[in-house]
Amino acid sequence: MTSPSRRAFLLGGAALALSGCETIDSIFGESKTPLPGERLPLIQADRDIEVDPALAGQPVALPVPAALTEWPTAGGNLAHDPGHALAGEGLREAWRASIGTGSSYRRRITSGPILANGTVFTADAYGTVSATDATSGGRRWTRETTPEKDDTGAVGAGLAFSDGTLYAATGMAEVLAMDPGTGEIRWRASVPAPTRGGIAVSAGRIFVPTVENQLLALSTEDGRTLWTYRGSQVGAVPLGLPAPAVEGETVVAGFPSGELAGLRVSDGRAVWTESLAASGPDGRAGTFGELSGISGLPVIHDGRVIATGQAGNTLMVDLRAGRRLWERDVGSARSPAVAGDWIFLVTPENQLVAMGRADGRVRWLAVLDERSARDRRRTPASFGSPLVAGGRILVPSTLGELLLVDPADGKVAGRIRLPGGASLPMIAVGGTIYLVTDDGVLVALRGA
Repeated sequence: MTSPSRRAFLLGGAALALSGCETIDSIFGESKTPLPGERLPLIQADRDIEVDPALAGQPVALPVPAALTEWPTAGGNLAHDPGHALAGEGLREAWRASIGTGSSYRRRITSGPILANGTVFTADAYGTVSATDATSGGRRWTRETTPEKDDTGAVGAGLAFSDGTLYAATGMAEVLAMDPGTGEIRWRASVPAPTRGGIAVSAGRIFVPTVENQLLALSTEDGRTLWTYRGSQVGAVPLGLPAPAVEGETVVAGFPSGELAGLRVSDGRAVWTESLAASGPDGRAGTFGELSGISGLPVIHDGRVIATGQAGNTLMVDLRAGRRLWERDVGSARSPAVAGDWIFLVTPENQLVAMGRADGRVRWLAVLDERSARDRRRTPASFGSPLVAGGRILVPSTLGELLLVDPADGKVAGRIRLPGGASLPMIAVGGTIYLVTDDGVLVALRGA
């Protein structure tokens, strides 16, 4: 049975989540006569997360940290599997720099920073791209991506760096190729719909998800469309769409409908499909794609795909054939972090969960928001995607803190004050943590 507090949280969170939908205007419009027909629940919140007592004595050991030299795409690499990154002890702010306009009710920053060739690349809520020196925080260049004929602005942009070119996909339904040294636009191409999320570049192709539940493959040479994959249609789409993961000849994409698809890089043909969508008592899929869809990055690790959905489930499938290996009743709107034998997730209830990679069993569960119930109601908070670095699990929050969590038991071992709330993905390069606050400030944290 679901506890009353859990049910109330999920229903409240569902209402808040609607503020990020394409259909937001219709929610606050004039009152209309209710439509006839059966009312279905938004999501089926009838399961509590259970810690497996058989794992009580099993240590949560992290692999040796790796000194990463770049973070050229969302998730650190094409597999979204950076593992355990090196970070110094005693992290503190080294510098901060504005990237432009921050998130607001109508417009949001939709992607975290990337880093290549000693430069941090970011995009603000209008899709303006900036290049910042990774060592000093000095501004190198800024480039507006909005076409001259249109000054209404855009909703964020997704970035990726590959083979000496910076690519940006914007909320104005365009993809741009840019000179990473100067910001000069080499070419720009129109796509059928706004992108609003992450992109990936591999094998001469730019993989671009759109708000119309499509995945496009564009040529890196000139932006022409090579193929299109159309997922199941949904009525609402989140502002941030997950970048696909790529390994070899397979690109793995998650969609707002809850569909997870393994496609051929060469032609976009589906090799396999899975679903993480919510379903009602009759087995029908939920109607609100954002609430049951995939917004976190899929991860490819050791020939296996790990994906999580907002409907409350996480699964692992075989990359080659799509065979389901396990599924657990633990879901997330954030990207999972995989390090060694463990998967770390932040749930919609602001809990951090450690799951065994082999079978998905839960080793521990920790509450991240330790404030009183009254304070939680007054100032709702959310926590961003976890990052495993420096022997800790780092979790940013909209409360303006970065939590340092002990992987052994999930206890908060430290807190770092940030200049603002943060919910976007972080990166770790050269022992430094880089993050962008929701109000558009790029922060570098370094330790000894």
